[in-house]
Amino acid sequence: MQEAIAASRARHTTSQECNFDQIEKPYTMCVSTFRLYCKGLVSEEVVRDESKQIGGFGVAICDPDDNRLFEMKKVLGGEESTHQQVADLAAIIHALNWALELDLGSVTFFCDDSNILEYVTGKAEPNESNVATLVKEVSLLQSRFSFCEALPVNRDITFVIQHARAAIASQIRWREGDVYMETCPLCYEHVPSDEKFEVPGCFHRFCVDCIKKQVEVALELVKPVNCPSLGCNSELQREDCEGVLEPKQLDLMTKYKKASMIKGSERVYCPTCDNVMAKPNLIEYTKSFFVDAELSGARKCTECGYCFCGKCKAGWHYGMTCAEFYKAESIEISPEAEECYEALAKSLGWKRCGNCKKMIAHDGGCNHIICSCKFEFCFTCGAEWNKEANCNCPPHD
Repeated sequence: MQEAIAASRARHTTSQECNFDQIEKPYTMCVSTFRLYCKGLVSEEVVRDESKQIGGFGVAICDPDDNRLFEMKKVLGGEESTHQQVADLAAIIHALNWALELDLGSVTFFCDDSNILEYVTGKAEPNESNVATLVKEVSLLQSRFSFCEALPVNRDITFVIQHARAAIASQIRWREGDVYMETCPLCYEHVPSDEKFEVPGCFHRFCVDCIKKQVEVALELVKPVNCPSLGCNSELQREDCEGVLEPKQLDLMTKYKKASMIKGSERVYCPTCDNVMAKPNLIEYTKSFFVDAELSGARKCTECGYCFCGKCKAGWHYGMTCAEFYKAESIEISPEAEECYEALAKSLGWKRCGNCKKMIAHDGGCNHIICSCKFEFCFTCGAEWNKEANCNCPPHD
């Protein structure tokens, strides 16, 4: 979902002097600057035949000209729905956390409550302890940005208020004839209660279509499938989704769960069946068939048995270097074309992935790069990125 801003897109480069048709194309990443509008609301409603106070919030991320780029509407937790100021502060906290997840370096967020604006700017102290705790959390989040300020709202924010109201409506349960109906908190479609998908562990409920979309996004990003509810870390397991997802999706859930448990630099994918393996285990397995596997680079898939080169991922080419194999099997690229391509790449600031050697282009912004081979590294120095930077380079360009 939101994580789409970090996705790579292919850039095709052409030249009148050189033909690059046989050379890999770089991947480009781009970001923008943002303004945050957010609003939390609370309301007394009937949920599962019980009257209770519930809350919801809306967030919009805009560019410097206030063009809306991304929008979110989510349900607030029980403690966040105690009263209006708590809901507003919770909405700000969720918005700032979302901005941090998107690696935004500089943001401005807007408050429509003058008291809250004074709290977060340090001009006044809240009287209630729970409000003071949330104000402190806002301050800590602000310190994690290169620039973050709070300003009064200077435009109509009906759009985020509508999102907050829709999030509240999504929690209301009502009866139509002999059937209880609920609104999905993601798509806001009305569905029968017994047709909702309930996440084991956290008991958050969604329509089946939204769960399927959540799975598809997670699988595309090669990540475990978590509950779609904001801030919830409950993870969906394969057995939870049987009868809801296609067998192929269930197999991918198992595969990517396995991949997430292997360090990025040690993941090896089979070129034919795409089975993911840990490099040390793969080498030990291959030694049973190729004694010199560690030195020669030979690898044998533990799933399908395919033998391939651990360096270039082509079929195993015993007695030949990768360059010799490609020269014999592929269309030869002239040294002039290679030299021209390298010069072009250098002039444009492209870098090669330290794992698969693909060329990467970068338009500025976050220096955390995720290559198409899933290897993560710092674009500035090339150091591997394991959850956080392993270098002292600035996080943003």
